[in-house]
Amino acid sequence: MKIAVLYGANSLEHEISILSALQIRKHFTEDEVILVYMSKSHHFYVGECLKEFDFYRDCNVKRCKEVEFVKKNTEVYLKEKGFFGKKTEIDMVFPMMHGAHGEDGCIQGYLELLNIPYAQSTPAVCALLMDKDLMRKMFLALNIPMNEGVTLHKDMILCDLKLLNDIQISKPWIIKPARSGSSIGINVIENEDQMHRLICESFCFDSKLILEKKLEKVREFNVAVMGNASEQIISNIEEILINHDYYSYTDKYGGSFVKQHVASRVLPAMIEDSLKEEIITLSKKAFVEMECSGVVRFDYFYTDQLLLNEINAIPGSLSMYLFKDICTPSEMINVLKKCAMDKHMSKLRTLYSIDSFIFKKDNEIHYLKQ
Repeated sequence: MKIAVLYGANSLEHEISILSALQIRKHFTEDEVILVYMSKSHHFYVGECLKEFDFYRDCNVKRCKEVEFVKKNTEVYLKEKGFFGKKTEIDMVFPMMHGAHGEDGCIQGYLELLNIPYAQSTPAVCALLMDKDLMRKMFLALNIPMNEGVTLHKDMILCDLKLLNDIQISKPWIIKPARSGSSIGINVIENEDQMHRLICESFCFDSKLILEKKLEKVREFNVAVMGNASEQIISNIEEILINHDYYSYTDKYGGSFVKQHVASRVLPAMIEDSLKEEIITLSKKAFVEMECSGVVRFDYFYTDQLLLNEINAIPGSLSMYLFKDICTPSEMINVLKKCAMDKHMSKLRTLYSIDSFIFKKDNEIHYLKQ
């Protein structure tokens, strides 16, 4: 097989997508995978330079070959731009794009039109999970416990800031963009003096915000689920230990750039069996009920009860580290390939046309004559 690892795009999480793609690439055979970088202007590129970490310091795409996806009959190719451009047949795509245009169903919709197998959830599921407002509504419909919260719409709030006084949730608040990830754009509001400034600041990242009660003495857990509706593999459960307001972008990706680590991980989490079983059961329920596929990560809060915070449709590096001692990265990739093919074959068995009478030669369309 020839598998395209697709990453980049015009997203706040552009750089995180690059890190994920470079990490995943190492677990394919050299001739099996091809890196396909989408620039912030949404052009596709291939080239040996994409394997180099330093390339992404300035992203000089003149060193690459610009390509486009071309469909011919049932085959899909990456074709270099130009009349005599080289063509490479592609059998499957691994979307490794986080955030807008990649995790929100946009690229999945494009891959559906190409009719090529891809190793993640469908466009509808990705769009739903990317939008925390819609996701919370699904939690409510499925009776999944979640933190107290409301949705703020930019057009309404900025036209009348007094609407914030009607919110019945006591401070402190956590506010976060509804359609962003990696903790970008999150703010903590402790009092009235901060409220207007910080809410306007968060609105710079999205026209819709989620406002939630900031929980005290809360524990945070992550777990990943891999598979499809018929079979799931559950990862180890991880506990995030933080000594500040929330698990930030710097905590997640700072690494050696941060002088002092302010968050740490316990993997596997040291928790009682009853809580472990509750996390696993709720994760499997949400995975199946929301029709997820591939690898999905579930983030939880725990105070006196377990609360599902959010679901990540394409977690960073596919959360491979969470599956340590459960399956190897190569085994994970094989599972994802199978999930992609199962989903694709199900689509191929679906009828998309009928023998319609509408444009038959001797047929009269009554409503056109009215």
